[in-house]
Amino acid sequence: MEQSFSDISLYHEYRSARETEHLVSQKTWDDLNLDDFFEWADRTSSCVGRQYLYDVLHYNRLSEISEQEEVIRKLSADKELRAEIRSELRKLDTPDAYTIASLFSISHPVYSRRFYRLLTILQFAPFVLLGIVYITSSLYVLGILCTSVLVNMVLHYRSKARIQGYFFSIPQLWQLLRQAEKLAQIPLCASVYRDIQKTLQALHPLRKKLSTFRFSIRLESDIAIFAYFFTEIVNVFFLREVIPVSKAFFLLRGRQEQIEEVFRYFGLVDVLCSVSELRDGLPYYVLPEACSEGETFHAEGLYHPLIERCIPNDITLCGKSVLVAGSNMSGKTTFIRAIGLNLLSAQVLHTCFARSFRFPMDTALYSAIHLEDSLMEGKSFFLQEVQIVREMLEAGKECWRFFLLDELFKGTNTVERIAIAKAVLSALAHKNSIVFASTHDVELASLLEDEYELFHFCECVADNTLSFDYKLKPGPVTERNAIRIIEMCGYPQEVVREAYRLVGKGKM
Repeated sequence: MEQSFSDISLYHEYRSARETEHLVSQKTWDDLNLDDFFEWADRTSSCVGRQYLYDVLHYNRLSEISEQEEVIRKLSADKELRAEIRSELRKLDTPDAYTIASLFSISHPVYSRRFYRLLTILQFAPFVLLGIVYITSSLYVLGILCTSVLVNMVLHYRSKARIQGYFFSIPQLWQLLRQAEKLAQIPLCASVYRDIQKTLQALHPLRKKLSTFRFSIRLESDIAIFAYFFTEIVNVFFLREVIPVSKAFFLLRGRQEQIEEVFRYFGLVDVLCSVSELRDGLPYYVLPEACSEGETFHAEGLYHPLIERCIPNDITLCGKSVLVAGSNMSGKTTFIRAIGLNLLSAQVLHTCFARSFRFPMDTALYSAIHLEDSLMEGKSFFLQEVQIVREMLEAGKECWRFFLLDELFKGTNTVERIAIAKAVLSALAHKNSIVFASTHDVELASLLEDEYELFHFCECVADNTLSFDYKLKPGPVTERNAIRIIEMCGYPQEVVREAYRLVGKGKM
């Protein structure tokens, strides 16, 4: 099914307005290309599952998914059971199912008890008056009957106008409750949330009322059209739709939290199946672990899952942060993104794209990787970076913090860039913080060698060809190949000679 982020994000928009703690910033979401990661990782079978997955990826904390490893393991081992569960989940894979999330954020119509009593009288009035007309043939009573039907017609169509916004969401809510009940009958699914049976039982009266909503009669034949008009006449005459709809609204207002519980239960089951299938297709993966004593971070065979045939890398830290040097295209930015993506996936999906992955479990994630000038806001990317880094410096220290920084302050002159970058990186690299920073400035290595572990990526220039091995190597950069590369690319010889001359004299 074609993805529509405006539909998929409906539930997250509602939830993020209420719950802001541990929320991944839009900057970090964009830096890590998490829209692309979501599309790649999504193996859900329902729109509800898709919305749930999109929402949990926006929270940098241990998710409900991480508590369900035993369920994921059983789903991976029993493909037939997983297929059975997914067949139930697919009943909510129509675009209309996205609208269920809108029910959480709107105010439902309110009717008084007096109005309910009036509706009950008006519902039975045509029955009684029709019987009297049949017995007495009274024109006076016939007039009252016509008035009664007219009043019912007005009420019917006024009610219909009020529920137009529920045209898609209410039938899908009914389907959600129905399918959740079916899932809850499967022991493995019931174990995901022990109280789901109790919640569904409390919502059973609502489900019965919702069954009255029958908006989706398809007018594709004369018989269907006749059935629609016959049903509409019955609904108008006896208020067959208005009364259950009014009671359904009353029940909706008092049950929103329980409805969201069912929504999240259904979405969680779907995402557990999705994670199970995702893992089946990976070259390898590992479950995250806490750091061993003396260790602050460890990754072996770490790779970026969105890059085909990605070269894996290893890294272990024991207190220091990381400064990675290297030329463009050598792999340093991809490596930093892979670190961030694995940190988020470890906490949210309980899945790491590595052979071994250990980190402080309670972490916050900050980034400044991809910056552009904002013409609409009149901000250069340098000014944006200044503001983002200030927020990092002001961030709380209650939990471990990971800072991902790519070529700090490249929008300003060399002398000030190196000075500011050194001061900022020193300030960030204190207790309960790990910085992964990349740079072109080899001068930073000597300034930060006491606080940072130094690593680099390098290119190979041979036989007029440029190649990269994308392997992380310990220590600072020892070779400079930029002038050799421009020479290979056909720059005029006088330009190349002048560049070599200036470097040789130490002018640069």
